[in-house]
Amino acid sequence: MHDSTVIDYVEERLAKYTYKALGEFRAFGNDIQTPVLQRMIALAREHDLLLHAHSDSEAIDQIFESFPEARVLWAHSGFDHPSEIRATLRRHKNLWSDLAFRSEHGSNGQVPPEWRAAFEEFPDRFMIGTDTFAPERWHFINDHAEYSRAWLSDLPDDLSR
Repeated sequence: MHDSTVIDYVEERLAKYTYKALGEFRAFGNDIQTPVLQRMIALAREHDLLLHAHSDSEAIDQIFESFPEARVLWAHSGFDHPSEIRATLRRHKNLWSDLAFRSEHGSNGQVPPEWRAAFEEFPDRFMIGTDTFAPERWHFINDHAEYSRAWLSDLPDDLSR
């Protein structure tokens, strides 16, 4: 967030290739106000890109303050409690929550009540992810798929879809 050469790199890539998103970038709280991240948000606006933010809810709010029409995928749903996730999703209609690298939303094939309420309120705003940030994590893709199928089977069919 403080390295301006990131912007040079992103601008070079955007000039050469077609992208649909920028990220996953890490930013918490007022980090969004740094010149580098403000330029990233501006680039998302200029190129109609989704932002993939590994952030807390405060940073998510600040992204939308900077760019109200932004589309944001919230990495790991900020590792927040479902009640905070729901509140943040209520504030921002163009925010989606990813569940990668989390497991408390489905344990032993069961969805806890607080997560069920979040999924019911926002059935089209959650994404399942594996967070394969390193090749070593690819080994877990099949296990993660089985885990996801187990807790999804605890939800009504239309909701799990």
